[in-house]
Amino acid sequence: MKNILNRSGVFGLAILLLISSSCSQDFLDVPAEATPTIGNYYDSDVKLDNATNGLYGLVWFNMNKSAFYGITDVISGNMYADVYNDFGKFTDLSFTNSQAFISDAWRSCFGAIANSNAYINSLPQSVGPNVSKEALNNALGESHFIRAFSYFFLVRLWGNVPIIEDNSAYSLNFVIPSNPTEDVYKFIENDLKFAIANLRTKNRGSDYAANAHVSSGSAKALLAKVYLYQKKYDLARALSKEVIDSGEFKLLGGDALPTKSFADLWLQKNNNNEESIFSWQWNGAGTYFDGNFSNTLFAPENRLVETTYSGQIAPSQDLIKNVYEMNDKRRIETFMLPGDYYPNLTYAETLEVDAKKILGYTFNIQYEAQKSGAGLKKYVIGKENLPITGPFNPPFNGESSMNSYMMRYAELLLIHAEAVLATQTGSTSDPAALASFNAVRRRAGVPEKASISFDDIFKERRAELACEGDYYFDLGRLPFSKAKAILEAQNRGNREVEKHISISATNLLLPYPADDLVKNPRLSDVVPYTFK
Repeated sequence: MKNILNRSGVFGLAILLLISSSCSQDFLDVPAEATPTIGNYYDSDVKLDNATNGLYGLVWFNMNKSAFYGITDVISGNMYADVYNDFGKFTDLSFTNSQAFISDAWRSCFGAIANSNAYINSLPQSVGPNVSKEALNNALGESHFIRAFSYFFLVRLWGNVPIIEDNSAYSLNFVIPSNPTEDVYKFIENDLKFAIANLRTKNRGSDYAANAHVSSGSAKALLAKVYLYQKKYDLARALSKEVIDSGEFKLLGGDALPTKSFADLWLQKNNNNEESIFSWQWNGAGTYFDGNFSNTLFAPENRLVETTYSGQIAPSQDLIKNVYEMNDKRRIETFMLPGDYYPNLTYAETLEVDAKKILGYTFNIQYEAQKSGAGLKKYVIGKENLPITGPFNPPFNGESSMNSYMMRYAELLLIHAEAVLATQTGSTSDPAALASFNAVRRRAGVPEKASISFDDIFKERRAELACEGDYYFDLGRLPFSKAKAILEAQNRGNREVEKHISISATNLLLPYPADDLVKNPRLSDVVPYTFK
């Protein structure tokens, strides 16, 4: 079996050091506590509720700062970069398994697993008598959710990976085999079922701060997605419908929230809105590892950022030309074309240190990113503008507090439509599927459909979720020959030079990180997992 890149070296997992959860997030009023300690450390529900904050941000920093987009939207052809930077190696698939993006993604996932395991294994012994059973169960539910999310990411990127439940035992013997994909999926399902049974239920409203942590509904939504990836369509259909019927989540700009729009998703002041099912949480006024780098990486020019590091990646020519229908409101919020105006973006009038800041930005071709003729817009929030962006980190690193969406309600609606369609033949005009599918299109301002096929849903998912890390995984769900044909047909050059890639691989899985390969020669082995 040949990965999207040829593997080289010998594989292994490094000893995973427990990453401290003591990051000061601003989505709760109480300062976060450190990693679990034995001895009744958590002596109140409030402290325990705050304990898991680090699972939402700190552990994902190395992946978020660049790797997440390189290994998803750049490889899949939604984003583009020239070969002179690391992103460019993922444009033409010239990266090797020693490239930092590979190890950053791997270690972020296993770091989140290590922290989740620490909570799962020690929290029951680390709470005082004043902590309620409900609060303890909720914290354990969060930990199982994050562990499941981490393994869902790993299994879709690498396939067979080791299942680790006890990092203290693992640190004594880290030369272990991988476990088969089907066992990893079973493990994910078990974790999410635990999360569903133990997490609090929520009715998400305008108190966005209360929405930051996941709920039982979040776990149901993610499990519906996990079922979809395994083609368990009846289960995906039933569970996604259950979440839809609960009314917990809503589309910003949909029928239930008509005063907002798709554009409101990308304002930092709307972090943890009604549409957010699960998001990485960032604190731009904190330390280096607390912030979101996306504004810096995506913004096409330096006047929009707090550093001089803008425009590292750009929208691809394929995304620019082949994805959005005429008048689709999502296009302007996904990437910028010359003349596009953004009333909520603040930019510097000059590049001087004390430049005057101007509210309202019009994109000009002279500021194109990577010779693409365009610039990315999602996650671009501009210069610090307190009513909209909140505070940033000091200019030397330019981090923001903009959340990173990992799953939105719009995707759940499309999951429901696809699960309904999958139980029928060819296309469907099933009212339930059309209601979910057309709710997403109606918000986008494009014509509703009276019948839909898989290709319709596949295209709609790309238009809705472009530059959010999902298209790579959607390609991975296709027969490989079809995914290969799509990737090879894309123009992976810029507006001046058209380029195409040729893929000799037999799947879209990534190679294991080179330095880990050296440490664990058994990772290439695949052994069934013994479930407890």
